[in-house]
Amino acid sequence: MNYIKQLTHFFNKAQADSDFSATHLSLFMALFQLWNQARFAKQIQIIRDDAMRLGKINSKATYHKAMAYLHKQGYIDYRPSYNPYKGSTITFFPEQPPRSLPNAEPVQILSTRPINEPYNKLYSTSIIMDNTSDLSIDQKSEKNKKTASSNQGVLLFPKKEKGSAQKEIAIPPLPEQVEGFFLASQSTVQEAHRFINHYTANGWLVGGKSPMKDWKASAKNWISNSINFTKSANYGKSNRAQQLHTSTRKNYFEPL
Repeated sequence: MNYIKQLTHFFNKAQADSDFSATHLSLFMALFQLWNQARFAKQIQIIRDDAMRLGKINSKATYHKAMAYLHKQGYIDYRPSYNPYKGSTITFFPEQPPRSLPNAEPVQILSTRPINEPYNKLYSTSIIMDNTSDLSIDQKSEKNKKTASSNQGVLLFPKKEKGSAQKEIAIPPLPEQVEGFFLASQSTVQEAHRFINHYTANGWLVGGKSPMKDWKASAKNWISNSINFTKSANYGKSNRAQQLHTSTRKNYFEPL
C-alpha cells in the first residue's frame, strides 16, 4: 500500500472542499493512523475513544458530526456499530458514492437538538418537502380555495383615510385655517400672523430640526407661550413701576 499516494489524494480532495475544517482534518488523520497500525487493511474496526483521543476531540457530538461529514463527502465509508463489544467498520476512499447511514435519525432543517440530549446516534439532514407535492391539480386548487375562504374578512393592512382630515393637518396650513384656529382658542389674528411668519421663515421645522407633523399642536404651544410671555411682561412693568414709586419726599440738601 502506497500511503503517500493515499495522503496526496486526500489532501487534493480536502483542498477542493470549501466546507472542510480543522476538525475534519484532525479526525481523518486519527483514523488514518489507526489504518496505518492495521497495516492498511481493506476494512478496519475502530473504537470511538481511541479515535477521539488521537484526534484531540473532546466532544462526542463534534466527533459524530465530523464522522458523518467525512462519510457523506466520500472520504470514508463509515458503518457504525451500536454494540459496545464490537467496533465500527471504516473503509477509506470508497469507490461507490456514500450511502445513507443505517438507523440514522433524520433531523429536519432549522430544527435544533437540545444540548443535554445524549448524542449516541449519527444525525443526518433531510429536506423538508411541501406536503402538497403528492396532491393532484384538482386537490391543490380545492385546498387553495379553502385557504382563501378562511382568510376572508382579515384585514392585513389598515386603509389610510383620505379626505378632509388630511387636509386639516396639511403642512403648511392655509392662513384662513390658522386665523380661525387662533380666534377659536381665544387668541388674536396678529398672533396667528406671527405664528405663520415664524414657521414660514424656518421651513416649518419644530425646534429648527424636525419637520412639523401637526400644526395645531404647535399652534396650541405658541398660544400658551404667548399668554405666559404677556403675563410675565406685564408683571415686570408693574414691578418696576412700584420700585420707582416712593411715598415719602426726600431732602436732597441733607448730607449723606
